[in-house]
Amino acid sequence: MSRPGAPGAGPAAATLSAARAAPLRPRRPRPRSPAEAEARGPEGLLRRSGSGYEGSTSWKAALEDTTTRLLLGAIAVLLFAILVVMSILASKGCIKCEAPCPEDWLLYGRKCYFFSEEPRDWNTGRQYCHTHEAVLAVIQSQKELEFMFKFTRREPWIGLRRVGDEFHWVNGDPFDPDTFNIAGPGECVFVEPTRLVSTECLMTRPWVCSKMAYT
Repeated sequence: MSRPGAPGAGPAAATLSAARAAPLRPRRPRPRSPAEAEARGPEGLLRRSGSGYEGSTSWKAALEDTTTRLLLGAIAVLLFAILVVMSILASKGCIKCEAPCPEDWLLYGRKCYFFSEEPRDWNTGRQYCHTHEAVLAVIQSQKELEFMFKFTRREPWIGLRRVGDEFHWVNGDPFDPDTFNIAGPGECVFVEPTRLVSTECLMTRPWVCSKMAYT
């Protein structure tokens, strides 16, 4: 009985020896399907989820998250810029708009009124009003006249003056003699507690300025 590997062994032994001596060839990887290639993603990793591979959406989710963050950041910057512009515009707005009338002026209706304390002639009162962007009071309605009666115990000048045989308001508005009756033969008009009276313009008395309220 012959021993294995001894001379004279059969063909099976020779084939086995040749197989052991032959070098091992590397296994060629199996081609991936398009679905598997997409599922592995840029990192070449597969993660199994309950319904399939998660690796196929990881890089897409990261890209969408980055885009969302950039969009939100741009919106925040835009809103901040709008707030800054609104603050600048508000600070450059009309300083006087904090109140409808300047300090020491009285609001009635849509007008502001200034009642002086010092007596002056008609022209001086008119000049004072002009320097304060106003005019000697122009009365445009019966209600406004009644308001003047309540605050004119000192009989102040108003912006009404005789030119020839007719009276004219200092701002150019027409005077209606049927609305306001004027007593006296003078040239410049002042307000008594119950009526309008004309007298000499060089007489000294307080005056009333009026102008439109700030809006």
